[in-house]
Amino acid sequence: MRFSRIGEHAWAIQEADRAVDLLRPVAGRYPAAMARALAVRAACLHVRGRTAEAARDVDEALAYRDRATDPADATDLAVVASHLDLAGRTDEALALTGRLLSGGTPPARPLLFRHCALLLRHGRADEAVPLLRGVHEAAHPWSHTRYRAGVMLFEALAAAGRTAELAEHARRELPNVAASARGNAAGRRIYLEVLELLHRHHALPDHRPPLDVTIAKQRRILLRGQRRRWILAAAFAVLTGDRRRIPPRPGATPPAELARAAARDRVTRVEARLERLNASDDARALSIAWGELAEARWDAGGQRSAALQAQRAALEQTRRWAAEHPADARTALVTHLRRFAEIAGAIGLRTDAEAAETEADELADSA
Repeated sequence: MRFSRIGEHAWAIQEADRAVDLLRPVAGRYPAAMARALAVRAACLHVRGRTAEAARDVDEALAYRDRATDPADATDLAVVASHLDLAGRTDEALALTGRLLSGGTPPARPLLFRHCALLLRHGRADEAVPLLRGVHEAAHPWSHTRYRAGVMLFEALAAAGRTAELAEHARRELPNVAASARGNAAGRRIYLEVLELLHRHHALPDHRPPLDVTIAKQRRILLRGQRRRWILAAAFAVLTGDRRRIPPRPGATPPAELARAAARDRVTRVEARLERLNASDDARALSIAWGELAEARWDAGGQRSAALQAQRAALEQTRRWAAEHPADARTALVTHLRRFAEIAGAIGLRTDAEAAETEADELADSA
């Protein structure tokens, strides 16, 4: 799957084929492992567009799943569920994790985290919140389980639109996430993602220092650490005489096509989320989603007019939100006005851009 995520689909499928071939002779003894290998190959094939072959692998993986009855198979089956979802079989994936959880098969918490990740991926955050809250409250303080549940709860509360609960959770849990970031690159990335989520959802408007200042500081710290590790890796590559192992320099601009592909993927996911949100008439959630869609369309390239249209919709929903909750929506309205001015100015709509910038300045000054 790592090869598949970086676009090396041929290598990914080749390695998945090798895993299936190795397990085929002993599949009867290890059905869960065989189901896992088939599900991984199905996901790789599905991403490549070979959906008919992926469907055959999924059907075979489900057959082996039904034969896996040993409690020790739970870990493999949880991985099967994740890859079934990547292969486009979400219902089967959720049914599998739900069945494993209801059976009380250990390890319950890793299974629950995978189940909640599937729920969050498909817009069912309201179902994930009570599950994650229960694990978070029951876990021992400073345990990894409590930390992971707390981080996932940030995402679940934000996706469910529970801003007040998100702010309260942040006030309790953010210091713990910040502590886990010290001397730990992975922990700092998670801390940065949580800060960006809180900033995007305007959950802590009274935070001091402001969240955007904290985010900028954490990005600088993370980049310094990445540069130190890059120097060590580059020095080792030079000493061993294999300069091909020198990694890309931290902070370098990623290849344009790779960035555009990631943006197109974001466009697809946000559009799917908007379809679910349109029925809710939740101005705040729609404002955030339309803003994310505008940014993704702009980054995808070739969608400048569509990006402006999405940003206009974000501004419209933010005005609705501001009419209902002026204090809560003020910061978001300023942000969306400035973003609209930026896009309109880049396209050449100078009058619209100046009007939006002026309104944003007036709102910011009156705060």
